[in-house]
Amino acid sequence: MMKQMPWRGSIALVASIASLPACAEPTGTAQVFVQPEDTVSEGLTPGSSDENIKDGWAVTYDRFLVAVGNVRASRSDSDEKHVDPTVFVLDLRAAPAGGYVITTFEDMTATRWDRFGFDLPNAAPGAKSLAPTSDADLAFMVENGFSVYIEGNITQCPIGGMCDPASEIIFRWGLKAGTAFDDCATEDGFTGFAVPEGGTAQVKPTIHGDHWFFNNITSGAELTERYAQYIADCDLNMDGETTIDELKQAKAADVLPSSKYNLSGALTGPVTTAFDYVLAQASTLGDFQGDGECPTRRISP
Repeated sequence: MMKQMPWRGSIALVASIASLPACAEPTGTAQVFVQPEDTVSEGLTPGSSDENIKDGWAVTYDRFLVAVGNVRASRSDSDEKHVDPTVFVLDLRAAPAGGYVITTFEDMTATRWDRFGFDLPNAAPGAKSLAPTSDADLAFMVENGFSVYIEGNITQCPIGGMCDPASEIIFRWGLKAGTAFDDCATEDGFTGFAVPEGGTAQVKPTIHGDHWFFNNITSGAELTERYAQYIADCDLNMDGETTIDELKQAKAADVLPSSKYNLSGALTGPVTTAFDYVLAQASTLGDFQGDGECPTRRISP
């Protein structure tokens, strides 16, 4: 009986397939914008709705400067990561309509990047600015080592009544509250962001302007009420301005009573003065994609 010989062509075909290069994973881009919440540009109004000031004060900001940067993105299912350590000083009152683009990550695998973070650090030499932020504002923040600087006023406006200009109290506060924000998620609870194949994801750290009016120190959803009376109460010499020194002199028990405020959970330490409260709230300003949260926080230089 004739012995059947193996078909050598099949061996060659398998070898040929094995030698083909692996298909590259599809990629896309992530563009990171810093945006101010509407309260920065529009202020806050008195009223009874969720985001109104409940004790009859209106709030207006004239300056709102932040240091922001050290953007990072990674995946829990991979060692792949992208980091840009650049820090910027940004004028949020003058922010472009679309926000400030602070970094672009290219050639990212087109998938969900479920770990995203950024810092609001204390400004230091090497920080940069983006137009229309002025060189003077950059120098001011770096020279003082501030993470945030705000100027504005509160004006008494009884609900349903006319505002009283004579009741105006101004504030000019520079704070060294450097904070790192991680595990950012959307308001719907989706962690990080998804990079589309061949497209661009818009990733938006959002800086809020109402946290110094919260009656608690949030670490997740902003379940809170907003009050501004403490700023007027801390104007100890009654000259129409509440200063940092006056905040440091005012006892929290006197101007932030426990019947109205829950001051536990401050990243910056116990809240014993009004200044401690303002500093603690400065460590909560970093949010994500509007009203999403970055619940993992730590002190950052």
